[in-house]
Amino acid sequence: MKMDQRPIKKKIQLYFRRLTSSIFEGPFPSSVSGPGGMELDAIREYRPGDSLRSIDWKTTARARKLHIRVRLPERRTSVLFLVDRSGSKKFGASKALKEDVLLSVLSILAEAVGESGNPIGLLTFTDRVERYFPPCMNQKQLLRLIDALKRDTPNSALTDLDTAFFYVNGLNLHPSVIFILSDFIAEENYHDSLATLAKRHEVIPIVIKDVREDELPRARAFLTVRDMESQEIDFLDLSQPLAEERHLKHFIRLGLDYITVNTGEDENIWRDRLANFFLKRARTRRAVRR
Repeated sequence: MKMDQRPIKKKIQLYFRRLTSSIFEGPFPSSVSGPGGMELDAIREYRPGDSLRSIDWKTTARARKLHIRVRLPERRTSVLFLVDRSGSKKFGASKALKEDVLLSVLSILAEAVGESGNPIGLLTFTDRVERYFPPCMNQKQLLRLIDALKRDTPNSALTDLDTAFFYVNGLNLHPSVIFILSDFIAEENYHDSLATLAKRHEVIPIVIKDVREDELPRARAFLTVRDMESQEIDFLDLSQPLAEERHLKHFIRLGLDYITVNTGEDENIWRDRLANFFLKRARTRRAVRR
């Protein structure tokens, strides 16, 4: 049975409306006459060439001259999804692979963002840029691409976040919202490129984790493990605590809000967390504007 996605969509769309308002805050250079657009700018006398659909009949009747409604054009924020397709996404010690959860989160975000009318782009990466589609797609196009990703085999199994961030920095995109969907298990060479990305764009990391990356039985023993990207064999000392999540320090240092989704969680739990994350950000935007 398909879950009701309206609450999460509503909160994501509220966030984008307030984000767009803050990005375009201040004088807006152009306006259009007509029924389209979101914000009423002015009412003025009709001029030859104006659309008859934009006539304001109440003002026309009162003034006994044709008047039209002039609206500001709709303001939209481009959205770019950076999707990690490296080999570690094939791991899953609980009821789902990290790749499955990642694509589910991506689909939910794509539906909500697409219904807001925002242009959407997609970049998939491993230790290289696998595919890039500029922010001009609509919801249906992106959802078809996401479905194709389930059958697509990347050219590499390795990860290099710096390569992806460096590539996007070179695109000279307008200020956008950039979602990074990854487990962030990679060489820590990306702090500078991520910092550059965050200066121009609204960057939201979404960390996809598995329960076994947080919890292992403590024992005086070694566990043989295979790296799913390099295929190298290593030995994990179960008497020692697991390595800390160093990528979180980068997020905190750069002031990035992030959200973590775990493969072992019930889907309703991380859906609620996503919804509340965006609701909190929308409220923060409103508070800043006041």
